[in-house]
Parts: sequence; C-alpha cells; structure tokens
Amino acid sequence: MNTNIVNTGSPDVNAPNPSIDPSLKPDRPNLFELQDKDTQITYSASSFTGIPQLNYKERNISRNFSGEEIDTLETQIGKLLTVLIEPNADTGKSIYLTLLLPTINLPAKDRQNLIQTEAILTTQREVPFSPDRPPFVEGQIQTYKTLLLKGTASRVEF
Repeated sequence: MNTNIVNTGSPDVNAPNPSIDPSLKPDRPNLFELQDKDTQITYSASSFTGIPQLNYKERNISRNFSGEEIDTLETQIGKLLTVLIEPNADTGKSIYLTLLLPTINLPAKDRQNLIQTEAILTTQREVPFSPDRPPFVEGQIQTYKTLLLKGTASRVEF
C-alpha cells in the first residue's frame, strides 16, 4: 500500500484557512430552485419535517421524493443526488435523475446566489422476466441525457 502523499499544488477549497477567524463560516444554501426549458427541479436539504425533499417536474411527469428516496453522494466535484424517476414496471427500462450540486458560499449580504449546474437522466435497460429470454440485456445498458439547469441557491429557515 502506497502511503506517500503527493502535493498536486491545487489548494483544497474546503480546507480551513488558519489566517481566518474559525468562528466565521460561509453560509451555505439549503434550497435549490432550478430549471431548463422543459424541466423544473427543486431540492431542499431540509424541510419543516427535517428531512430532504426533491421535486421533479417536466411536461407530463411530476414526482416528489423525500428522505431515503434521495441517494446522496459527496464527491470532489460537488454533491450528487440521485432519484428513481420511472421504475421498471415491466417496461424494460428504469429512468434515474442525478443532480449535481456545486459547493456554494452565499454572499454575506444576500442569502441567495444565481447558479448553473447539470443533471443527468439515465435510462437503464432491463430485461422483463421471461423464461424464454436470457436474464440479461445485451449491448449498452445505460444511455444518458444531460440537462443544463439555471436557477437560485438560497438559505431559508424552516
């Protein structure tokens, strides 16, 4: 196991700065309201009930998710939120939405900031059960569609 640490020269933007008062912390948003021409996504990191909520709307689909229905992954490029938009109901496919939320330090004067981010709709092909077919899909399993989203990130009190 290699335990050598390599300095890439890139500063860790989330690392504490010893020259700044440690009691001063950036205000982070807990409400994201995003849209493109056909899609609206609202994510609240908390709510009146204390659990996260994600709402997804497009032309003929409206879905609401909360708590453990939202798979959350912290990464170096931001937070990834994934929900199952359309489960496989013997259709041979499931559709997932993954929203990329960047880290945002809100301006001191305003508890809101304009943002731009992306979401990925993943269609996953699956085999509906049939004794006459192999138990797997041949070829490419996932296909992707990206959404360029714009909107606001804000800090609200629940």
